Parts: sequence; structure tokens; C-alpha cells
Amino acid sequence: MRTRALVATSLAAVLAACATAPPVALLRDPATSPLGPYSQAVAAGDFVFISGIIAFDSTTGTFAAPEIGPQTTLAIANLESLLRANGLSLDDVVKTTVFLRNPSDMPGMNGVYAERFSARPPARTTVPGADWGRPDILIEIEAIAVRQQRH
Repeated sequence: MRTRALVATSLAAVLAACATAPPVALLRDPATSPLGPYSQAVAAGDFVFISGIIAFDSTTGTFAAPEIGPQTTLAIANLESLLRANGLSLDDVVKTTVFLRNPSDMPGMNGVYAERFSARPPARTTVPGADWGRPDILIEIEAIAVRQQRH
């Protein structure tokens, strides 16, 4: 009898937690599609978790020039497009992780990144030495955004 009461209490606690858990939704940018079996972004409550964005131009089906400046510019533009398609902007990004193929590309990436995230740069981790098995991919940027209360 005591075990049954404990199970019932535990089940009630789990159900209460589920009732107040934030809804989860898959988000996408209608202008682009992922290059693999993953979601472009997932919203969990006010948080939006964005998969790695690369410098791929979906309209031409090509990558940006194999230089860090153009690749960073296009990757951030793709991130911004995904955000905009879901009612967000770069200002809503609170954390990024930047994966670089070449550690020596850090200064070039930083120059473009600083221009695009000038007002309030998000927290950032940079991981050098990433290898996607393709020499034409130099950068990937993943992000976390938070839906802000707009007045």
C-alpha cells in the first residue's frame, strides 16, 4: 500500500511538471533547408537552439568563397535569415559557438563577427580545428537565442 502511494505521488509530481514544461517546437527558414537529417532550430519555451549554420547559399547551391571573411559573412547572414523567419533577430542571440577549420582564421572571423554583433555581443566559444571532411567549409556557427519581451 505504501509503495502504491509513493508511486501515485511521484506520478502526480511528474504530471504537474509536464503541465508546466515549456512547449517544444521545430523552427525553420522557408528560404533554406538543412543539408542533413536535423532540425534547423528547436524552440523550447522562450529559448531557441539553432543548429550549426554554414556559409552555404541555398539559392545557388554553392558555398561562399573559401576565405574566412566571405564565409563568416554568409554564415551570419544565414543565421539572421533563420532568426528573422521566426520573429527573432541577432539581438536575441545570447550564446554562440563558432567552429573554425583553421585556427589562423580567428582574426578574420573576429572582424566580421564584431561588425555583425556590435551592439551587444553574445557569449561565445570558439573551437578551432574543426573538420567537416570538405575543404570548402571553413566555419560553422551554432547559437542560442531567447525570445525577448517586446513592448
